[in-house]
Amino acid sequence: APESFIATKLGRFEGPDGLDKFSFNDFRRFTENSLKRLGVEVLDLTQLHCFPTGLMKKGEVFDWLRKLKQEGKIRSFGASVESVEEAELCLEQEGLDSLQIIFSIFRQKPITSIFDQARDKGVALIIRLPLASGLLAGRMHAGMSFPESDHRHFNSDGQCFNVGETFAGIPFKTGLELLDELKTLVPGGLNLAQMALRWILDYDAVTVVIPGSKTPGQVPENASASQLAPLPEALHEQLNRFYHERVARHIRGKY
Repeated sequence: APESFIATKLGRFEGPDGLDKFSFNDFRRFTENSLKRLGVEVLDLTQLHCFPTGLMKKGEVFDWLRKLKQEGKIRSFGASVESVEEAELCLEQEGLDSLQIIFSIFRQKPITSIFDQARDKGVALIIRLPLASGLLAGRMHAGMSFPESDHRHFNSDGQCFNVGETFAGIPFKTGLELLDELKTLVPGGLNLAQMALRWILDYDAVTVVIPGSKTPGQVPENASASQLAPLPEALHEQLNRFYHERVARHIRGKY
């Protein structure tokens, strides 16, 4: 069987009083619970899960992660963030192994703000929401609806958490209009999702991409992007122009 690498997140847990719990004892307890549930002796990667910016600025939570590493409960640690400011805070931390960020054709700011720094420091970039909550899969249309439990239903305008998470922070209707333009740039032999994923993989600062899959068939389809040839430089220039001229002004929320 292929060797597995277990990456998990740790962070925001409500106590009986409804408040988030942040202490080293909580971190250790939650980590030990993860070890028991997964049936392993050590976690390969533990990531802070979209922590409050103020707590990351203080830096104490990273000391707790270093301690868990010293105790042998985790092999490496990282953080999952929502904004470039938070990414930059994390990159200042000694021993940071990974950084999970939102990055897609619809969210290109990290290219100029953090890619070089992450590469220079040897920090792995894990790309989440690479298809902008499915928009960049190219199959959505104006009349479609989502299940009530789906964030694309209850958070499309940021009603429940960071508006920048869902559909890359772009209003759904606007996103569909932008897709019509984007589809004209897809090279022959590729579909939109393959182009969107290959575009990300063409950046050498990127370590891994984690697209969501709603069906088993989407897994090999998404994975196939890693076997494709890099996109032509001229297409990269077109997609960069498309973002700056047509997309960037529509992005809402933390970014």
